[in-house]
Formats: sequence, structure tokens, C-alpha cells
Amino acid sequence: MMPSEQDVIARVQSLTVTRLRVWVSRGLIKPEDDAERSYSEADIARAALIRTLEDELGFDEEDVPVLLSLIDQIHGLRSELRGLLEAMEDLPPDVRTTVRMRIEQRRRR
Repeated sequence: MMPSEQDVIARVQSLTVTRLRVWVSRGLIKPEDDAERSYSEADIARAALIRTLEDELGFDEEDVPVLLSLIDQIHGLRSELRGLLEAMEDLPPDVRTTVRMRIEQRRRR
């Protein structure tokens, strides 16, 4: 069963229903089922991150979407890199060696 709105509130320190709903209305958090207000574990982690950014690190609410976008891009790039590394492991050893050498050559430029 997906965590409910109340579950999110209970698990994220200093979070209120109003504040969570503001974040949802701003598109910072996208519930799995908006009508049922059910959330994923990733939504809960994102709510905790937003709260930390605003409350503990002092970022303005206008800055948070930019920070979240950058974090999302980093996560996307990490996922792509992981996929690339997994695909490389399927290559023959000589091809992997060639790819690694070319990467090193590009780093030195």
C-alpha cells in the first residue's frame, strides 16, 4: 500500500498538510495518485529534501525548483552512466580496453 498524505507528514519532520499541498500544487512533488493523495518513497525523500533546503539550509522557495531540477539532472546522468557501464561490461575485453583508453585520451586534452 502506498504511503498516504498523513504518512508523509508523520515521516518528514516539521511538515504540515498545508505545506505538503503547496509543494504538490507547485509541482515540486507529484503524488503517485493525486486524487487519492498517495505517495511513493521517492516523494517522501523529496519532501524531506525540500524541507531541509528551505528550513535548514535557508534556500528561498523560488530557489528550490532550480535546485531540484539540478538534482534531478544529476540523478538522470548517474542512471545513464550506470547503464553505459553495464553495457560496457557486455563487450569483449579488447573493446572495453579500447574504450577505456579513448576515455583517458579525451581526459588529457
